[in-house]
Amino acid sequence: MDAPRLLVLIFILLILFASPDTQTPSPSQRRELNHLVVQERHYLDLLGHSWYGDLNVAEERWINVTGLRKQDGYAWHLLDKVQERARQQANTVLEAWHRASGNEQDLIEDDNTKSLNTTVPKTSNVQDVPLYQNITGFVHGRWVRSKIASEVKVPLLNLTALTPGVSYTTEKYTRNVTAWEGNLRIRLDEKRRSKILTLENTSVREITAELTLEDGTSNGRHWDMTLHGVHYLQNGRLVLTTTGQRFAGIFALPHFTLSEEGFRSARQLLNTTLDEAIKIQEGASETNAFSPWSSSPQSTSDMLFPTPHCEYIMYLQQHPLETRFADVKSIETELMDPTGRLDISSPPLKMSALVFSPDCGFVLESKGPPDFAPQHGQHLQGPKLETYVRSGRRFVLAYASVVCAEIWLLQRQMREASTPSTRSRISFYTVGMMAMGDGFLCMCFLVASIMLDAAFLPLVATAFLAFLSVSFFGMRFLMDIWAVQGPERDERRRQQERRRVPANPAAMAPVVTPDPTIRTAGADTLPLPVTAARPASVIIPLATNQQPQDTTAGGQTANNIQPATQTTPENTARRELSALYTRFYFVLVVLLFLTLYSLTWPSALSTVYIRILTVSYLSFFIPQIYRNIMRNCRKALQWRFVVGQSILRILPVAYIYLNPDNVFFVETNSNWVIAVFGWSWFQVWILVSQELFGPRFFVPKACSTWMPAAYDYHAILREEDEESGASFPIGFTQAATSSPDMTAASSSSSNTPGLKKGEDAGKGKKSFDCAICMQSLEVPIVPREAESRSAGTSTAGMGVGMKDLVFGRRAYMVTPCRHIFHSVCLEGWMRYRLQCPICRDNLPPL
Repeated sequence: MDAPRLLVLIFILLILFASPDTQTPSPSQRRELNHLVVQERHYLDLLGHSWYGDLNVAEERWINVTGLRKQDGYAWHLLDKVQERARQQANTVLEAWHRASGNEQDLIEDDNTKSLNTTVPKTSNVQDVPLYQNITGFVHGRWVRSKIASEVKVPLLNLTALTPGVSYTTEKYTRNVTAWEGNLRIRLDEKRRSKILTLENTSVREITAELTLEDGTSNGRHWDMTLHGVHYLQNGRLVLTTTGQRFAGIFALPHFTLSEEGFRSARQLLNTTLDEAIKIQEGASETNAFSPWSSSPQSTSDMLFPTPHCEYIMYLQQHPLETRFADVKSIETELMDPTGRLDISSPPLKMSALVFSPDCGFVLESKGPPDFAPQHGQHLQGPKLETYVRSGRRFVLAYASVVCAEIWLLQRQMREASTPSTRSRISFYTVGMMAMGDGFLCMCFLVASIMLDAAFLPLVATAFLAFLSVSFFGMRFLMDIWAVQGPERDERRRQQERRRVPANPAAMAPVVTPDPTIRTAGADTLPLPVTAARPASVIIPLATNQQPQDTTAGGQTANNIQPATQTTPENTARRELSALYTRFYFVLVVLLFLTLYSLTWPSALSTVYIRILTVSYLSFFIPQIYRNIMRNCRKALQWRFVVGQSILRILPVAYIYLNPDNVFFVETNSNWVIAVFGWSWFQVWILVSQELFGPRFFVPKACSTWMPAAYDYHAILREEDEESGASFPIGFTQAATSSPDMTAASSSSSNTPGLKKGEDAGKGKKSFDCAICMQSLEVPIVPREAESRSAGTSTAGMGVGMKDLVFGRRAYMVTPCRHIFHSVCLEGWMRYRLQCPICRDNLPPL
């Protein structure tokens, strides 16, 4: 094990030393940076000298900015229709609020929207609309294709003319939406201390949005991008755009606004903020600070391997809150600086969205009223950041309670399985899968705590509880089970070696069977299970010319002294446990990295992976069912442990797929929860059935060839075996020869007065004495005449019923040495000693 550890250490050192340090740009990179800054200064100067309406396709008015020139070929002829549609969305939202609040007299007709047959609120009353002033948070919903661009052809662009100095790795556009419907998720980031510019009656602030757009096609593609823009505080309107090498969106953003007043306020704000950003860019010493407004999250890789992608312009309209305007300020104050007030609740964010791609020629809208019924879509909804963090903390604390309950159940099970006999029944892989799931969630919480500072403490505390469940309890239980089940593994290993032995007896090397030893963790070595083959005792005589070797006092031969370094059982067990730890944590780390990498896969593939992982995690009782079949054993786990673990480990899945406001923004899917719930409880039902009807009751006889033969403690006793004594209990045959005094003593200790051992306790029953509790035991006996009847004949009237055969035989147990006991008595005895209480013969494990 030293070599793998050394390789892991070398790999970690290589990662540490190979990580790039912060370096100053090279001369070529500095030239590229200077060229970019000069270009941005030129765009900023053009923005400062431009006016509202300079971008007008109908009048052939263009702007000398990349993407806004006539020769660029963008679909700017759709801009007027897109702006009209954005005004219509905003006016519809504000109009609905005024009508709902009873302020219909404040609605006036706007000359700019007469063609849309809409009305807008008076400008003097817009400030009374209850809107959040800081909209940092999350919104998500469904999008559909807009009818505006239904008949527009995709623009054919000349990439070489647009960006002559860039060599694209492919001509296929990314972010190109081809579906008719999909999912949309936006994370809005509005700095708390960002500058607010007030011009006349308009207050505007800079804002950043991270957009995740999912294509509704079968492959489930999704794209992440960053947009920058402005937020108009009075009317709750947002205008955002992407920026790239083929589109200087942020420098042309004021031309995308919906009014001249909005143009002036956005231009003045951007003149200040963009100038400050360019100054910071000029003094940047890092090579990855080239484009502060890049729309690609992987800006560095996008520069090294540029690929063309669709650019976006997005209009958002915040919906008024269902509260009074005077309460909005109190809500925001309580969210930012909580004082513990319980009478204030924060309504969720709700927005309408309109997304326009000028180079790819498509328009998307959020799905909701009035174009769609409320049950089909509610536009975009989600919590503010403070509310989201609070919900995340509650979820983490609730899961911490679940982990504590799992630890309590595991402790009780460990206490119950404190003997080698009980530990030998438990499947190593069942406990290992539970520990693997807890360890995986522990590492996920640690990763989340690094990214979420606001929930750092509850995430780390829950991760510590999960780590405690894995390392202190789960791994300890696994080591105990591993040590107790060591003889089984050794026997399987010997059987495999026997199969590989050549057929020539002369080529067979002598096999020395090691003496029984004490395993690690103080666990006594159990007798081999009944399913294991017993090696025959073979005595090999010495050759006539071979003399026995003299031995020293220490037991070593004089001619062959053992070396100083030898393999001992303790060293072997230590190596096995070390390998167990290494494999466990290696699989855990690989699983974590694979899951993180799956977040970049298409949504359909990522969903399939997560569901396969969930089903595999919730299949932890399958190994236990298999072990019960192979060993023909029951009662391996407590029912409290089985039911409790099944419920507790389903709860997180139910929260994610049943709660529409879950912190993971996963769509609800009740059918998936029902399927997972049914699969988990199907395993519980199999375990219950194995307890009642036997571990192999559902295995067809045709498939029983792959199962090893096992001893059945609950054998059906037949009256014809009384004469032969083949499988009849010894207690019955002894009853015929016992003395009258012993018969009287046995009779006095019986529950049925006057009933002697071996006498009929009723039609089709016999009475015996249990040597453990010294009480009588009534056993159903199949009468002799029942054997002559056909198999399809009912057992009614034969002296023994089907209920007695199926359930009655579970009340007694017959050992291989033909002694009979109560099931409860013998099972309690075998928890501590696998020997017959009467003759001390070894017993097969249950």
